[in-house]
Amino acid sequence: MNKPKAIGPREIVSLGLLYLIWGSTFLSVRILLDYLPPLVITYSRNFTAGFLLLVWSILGGHWKKMSTKHWRIHLQAGVLLISLGNGFMSLAGSIVPSGFSSVFMALGPSLLVLFFWLHGRKPSVRKLVGTLLGLIGILLLMSQKSLAIEGKESDFTQGILYLSVAVIAWNVGVFRTQITEANTYHFTQVCAIQMLFGALVILVISSLRGDYELFEVSNLPLKAYGVFGYLALIGSMFGFSLFGYLSKACDATLVATYTYVNPVIALFLGNLILNESLQPMLLIASFLILFAVVLITTDRQKI
Repeated sequence: MNKPKAIGPREIVSLGLLYLIWGSTFLSVRILLDYLPPLVITYSRNFTAGFLLLVWSILGGHWKKMSTKHWRIHLQAGVLLISLGNGFMSLAGSIVPSGFSSVFMALGPSLLVLFFWLHGRKPSVRKLVGTLLGLIGILLLMSQKSLAIEGKESDFTQGILYLSVAVIAWNVGVFRTQITEANTYHFTQVCAIQMLFGALVILVISSLRGDYELFEVSNLPLKAYGVFGYLALIGSMFGFSLFGYLSKACDATLVATYTYVNPVIALFLGNLILNESLQPMLLIASFLILFAVVLITTDRQKI
């Protein structure tokens, strides 16, 4: 039986940074939506981060020859994680608060349990209970149109649909990458491929929508550049780098705790900075979903 990996100060600091960084990305997207169309945000942040990771991978000697099968898997993951996952989450950001989005996206571990179950890996009772609680929490959220951004109540169902596509696509991408064992390459290479391809797909779609005619780069305020820089360099590039490091240095269950710490941070930041309401039903649903994720990620049976 393998001994648990030792956790040192470097790992503790890295995990804390990952919590804070990925917990703040929901708020950052919400702020940037005041200046840029959602798909433009998704394209630009992922293309910038993906390009820098590509340079890092090549110059750092991390780039390795990849099989055709693995190329296909990572290109598909780029569409699922970036084009659909990040893209639809950004679209939802103009309809529902950032804290709401973060709690909804925490449904991911429950979806992974279901995907692996369908794949033939029967989950433990603990995981089944966690999955059920998570689904109940999501149903509670879906019933609360009052949680929509003021003036967007009539679009609430559309926001839920966007978030549903985002969370399902993201976790299908994670699932496919795991079951095909295509994630054996250095994280800079994998992330660069996925981010760049997913961003290019978004570029085509957003161009056809006419998104780039809706704003002038020269008219953007300094605040918009600052938030974008944070999203691209800190949220995407640095965040994924931390995740890649921790995935190799720590137990997977410990790394997975970001799925239930991030929403807490997002809820707090959304309330503090954007004055997003912490309504009782949102808190109840959040508790159910986060408790579900705790049950799932702390179970000794591998997801």
